Amino acid sequence: MKKLGTPINLLSIIILGVLLFVFGSCKNASIQFEPLVFEPKNISTESIEYAPSFSPSGSEVYFSKSNDKWGKGDIKSSIYYSIKKNQKWSKPKLAPFSGQYDDSAPHITNDGKTLYFVSQRPSEGLQQISLDVWKVERNKDDKWGIPIRLDSPINSLENEYCLRTDKHGNLYFASDRKSGYGQGDLYMVKKTNSGYGPPINLGNPLNTTKGEWNLEVNEEGNIIIFEASEREENLSPYGDLYISFKLNDNWSIPQNIKEINTTGSDLYPELIEDDNILFFSSSDSLESTQTNIYFIEFGSIYDKYKKNAVLLQK
Repeated sequence: MKKLGTPINLLSIIILGVLLFVFGSCKNASIQFEPLVFEPKNISTESIEYAPSFSPSGSEVYFSKSNDKWGKGDIKSSIYYSIKKNQKWSKPKLAPFSGQYDDSAPHITNDGKTLYFVSQRPSEGLQQISLDVWKVERNKDDKWGIPIRLDSPINSLENEYCLRTDKHGNLYFASDRKSGYGQGDLYMVKKTNSGYGPPINLGNPLNTTKGEWNLEVNEEGNIIIFEASEREENLSPYGDLYISFKLNDNWSIPQNIKEINTTGSDLYPELIEDDNILFFSSSDSLESTQTNIYFIEFGSIYDKYKKNAVLLQK
């Protein structure tokens, strides 16, 4: 279980607490909560910050940061972290394994011992450099070791994005490899007694001829939230966030999460606090050249979209 602790200023905590109390006593009411900026002027600044991942204790957060301009061409990101001490988040520092290459989309596993991330860094024996999934593990001194590139077939000659895990050890990620339905697709790799199976395309209705990208899967592995581009329902021509539920071992038709999507880029979801709080990243508008990290109460969003979840008729 990943816990929030006290990640933002006192006023925002009070507001969120009131919203959670109201929601708890009015579960049948139609309530829409506004997203709040996570740690303004500390973690969320005038630079580009996105893709947060919290440690299981809630005392650490890792995220991507860039001083480039969002939507103005390629950006180079590094991974930063902040530690909560005495109920305050520290000034972010560069992660010891990042800074030289383009690194992004950190994900801390449920045991807190492994951090996956995406990097466009060279790897011995590879002539073509693409975005690949890497992992770094904590040693006995609680320090991060040396990053290791995951083997094929998880990584391919094409790009991989945003690996996530569930409590069963299964892996989920996005890739624009040639075997997909469209620009980018969502994949799953099942944990087995002997290691991992081959990547499985999660198929229709999650994947389409358009683009499916950065994703989040809850610990139970029965909720998936992901970024999708160029769908008819999108508010943004770039990326909107969609939610799908596993029903009878099949994924429901994805629904556009209207409470949080904007005309800008909305991406990199992260569920914490037993799926009670949803973090995500947003540029807010087409004109914006920065992104910030936001959070919102998730219970009412869950109830609304779970109630309307249906399977694709075959």
